[in-house]
Amino acid sequence: MISPRHESISRVALREVMRAGRRPTWRLVFDWVLAAAGIGVAAWQLAPTLAAVDDLGARLAALHWNWLIAIVALSVGSLFAYGELHRRLLRSGGARMRVRTVQTVNFIADAFAETLPSAGAAAGTAYTVAALRSRGADTALSLWSAVVAALLSAVVLLIPAPLVFSANGLVTWLAALALCCALLVAVAVAWWVVRRPRSVRWVAHKIVATARHLPVVRDERWVREKPNPVDIVTERIAAFRMPARDWTWCVLVALLSWAADYVALASCVAAIGEPVPWSSVALGYLAVQGSIGLQLTPAGAGPAEAGLLASLTAGGMAAASAAVVVVLYRAINWVGLAAIGWVVFGVTARKHTRT
Repeated sequence: MISPRHESISRVALREVMRAGRRPTWRLVFDWVLAAAGIGVAAWQLAPTLAAVDDLGARLAALHWNWLIAIVALSVGSLFAYGELHRRLLRSGGARMRVRTVQTVNFIADAFAETLPSAGAAAGTAYTVAALRSRGADTALSLWSAVVAALLSAVVLLIPAPLVFSANGLVTWLAALALCCALLVAVAVAWWVVRRPRSVRWVAHKIVATARHLPVVRDERWVREKPNPVDIVTERIAAFRMPARDWTWCVLVALLSWAADYVALASCVAAIGEPVPWSSVALGYLAVQGSIGLQLTPAGAGPAEAGLLASLTAGGMAAASAAVVVVLYRAINWVGLAAIGWVVFGVTARKHTRT
């Protein structure tokens, strides 16, 4: 646990996260217009292909239900594994929370992140920090674990990505290996810097000093406010350390989360009775995750469906079959999981209202 001084400083960090999730009216309108455009792009890409499917209803009714059960289980398991990653990070900082408590926060935060346009990730992080703090974790640890969980998951997915490109003929194997090595070196350098608070503080201040001169970044509190938010973030990074064994477990859990999600997508292909083009499925999966990461639309709606559809058809699947796979995967993995998160949110809110 951290000192009272650190806790008071971290309250300011929480305010910064909350402020990051707020949007002026014009930005909210723009976000919703962009979200509607993304959904429109998805419909534009999928509707003509689905319309060409002979007896779509009969085709959906012929889906293999054992595979559908597996898809749901794998999708839920993937999100559950991410919550377990978060819980292990909290435990490493001294906050021992029940699995049910962390998973409740995890599913609700995922609903925020996958539903709200543009600000979904910030809103999900803000909710995670506030919810964990209300359940007994200090603010600094909650913020640190949320950020580290997201970064660690991104790194675990990003490093092998060049190998997927190579398997689909987009780059040579030699170039893919070189990119993987370069990413590993970049991660190692970043880890070396993170373990040195002075280096982190110097880099952070340089970034802020440059960004504040850009037309879209005019927030002076990052420079003038006391205590300085930049120093707050760097102090938080320096406050926590984990042994190598805990980092190993966290990496394995992050890999398990991605693997379950990837197999869920492959199971969507199997559910319609088609052979699984594993490399094309992997490329489409990266397209979906990249679209989600850009945060332009809720859960990458539009670019995600277009990229997955293009990857599957390029891998040899018929356009009609590929469209059914896209709809099935996104209906379960995006709409379904978000719906579960909002149900959990409603149940939790009602329980808190009664108490």
